[in-house]
Amino acid sequence: MTIIDERIEIKAPVEKVFAITTDASRWSTWHTAIPEAEQTSDGPVGVGTTFRGVTRLMGRSMPWTATVTEYEANRKFGKNIDSGSVFVEQHNICTPTTEGTIFGMVYDMKFSGCMRLMSPMLVRAMRKEMKNSLVKLKQVLEG
Repeated sequence: MTIIDERIEIKAPVEKVFAITTDASRWSTWHTAIPEAEQTSDGPVGVGTTFRGVTRLMGRSMPWTATVTEYEANRKFGKNIDSGSVFVEQHNICTPTTEGTIFGMVYDMKFSGCMRLMSPMLVRAMRKEMKNSLVKLKQVLEG
């Protein structure tokens, strides 16, 4: 188990931050490692909603599926992401501030098979991508 935990302060209302970070059709606009993603279940996003997409990392494309496990409007959004040999429990937290929102993203990553051998490199790459993604999210929302 490896945990990556990053946060950023964004000068935008919590509702705006939460909306873009829970809408799969908008993930590729700010998440630098996700070139494509879509919601695969009908209805509004909530516990049980499903997604599929692709993560591009270290020159490799990894398809994945995900299911929402935690949803509290404008506050918490969690999902389990499965790409076969990499499993991620993702938790996003939005905290309102006087100037906007602190957005936090936590990945609890588990590796199996040959990916265990590559896990140190994958974690470093994912940590870098997460930091870059949060900066891009800030730019998109404040721009």
